[in-house]
Amino acid sequence: MRFDLHVHSNCSDGRDEVRTILRAAFRRGLGGLSITDHDTLQGSLKARKIIREEKLDLILIPGAEVTTSEGHLLCLGIEELPPRGKSPEETADMARGQGGIAIVPHPYHPFRHAIGRVPDCDAVEVYNSKHLFGIANARARREAKKRHLPMVAGSDSHFAATVGLGVTEIPASYAEEAVEAIRAGRTLVIGRRTPPRFFIGNTFQSIYLIVRNGGRKRQRKP
Repeated sequence: MRFDLHVHSNCSDGRDEVRTILRAAFRRGLGGLSITDHDTLQGSLKARKIIREEKLDLILIPGAEVTTSEGHLLCLGIEELPPRGKSPEETADMARGQGGIAIVPHPYHPFRHAIGRVPDCDAVEVYNSKHLFGIANARARREAKKRHLPMVAGSDSHFAATVGLGVTEIPASYAEEAVEAIRAGRTLVIGRRTPPRFFIGNTFQSIYLIVRNGGRKRQRKP
């Protein structure tokens, strides 16, 4: 089954509403996804409700992209948000304590709040569709192979139009099974690069959010 494990909605710095994202994922033939908004589970909670109400044939893996002391970490399969500012290892342990997993996203991208290394984690995002030249992706893949860590892909989408550009095939029929399959390395990475026009759109979206919030990035509650 095809999953996009790294998607942002307007619950953090994405442009589109959760409902729009879910409908786009369904149209593109995804079997599941994770809404991984920054430091909030709000997008995941909304997605769970909409999937249930609209009876969408989609598996939701609840998650968030958590800000650690060194950079961002994806926490999937969680019901409670780990606090900001802990070390990557502490954050990963908090996710595991809930039966979830920690995935290091875009670990070597210089402009994306990358941790800059692969900490103790459950999987590495070796294909991020927003890497224009692919150098950071290649480095992430080499490190994952060297460390014998499971590999996943994600679109890192901030627009419904780019959902599904980074896909992980996972043999699973429900969320908990998908989390365990990732942990066990039963994954296949598939991806296409995000068109350049969306990089420009993402930049303007970030500027808009900062201006709207008086020069500060908005902090959202879980």
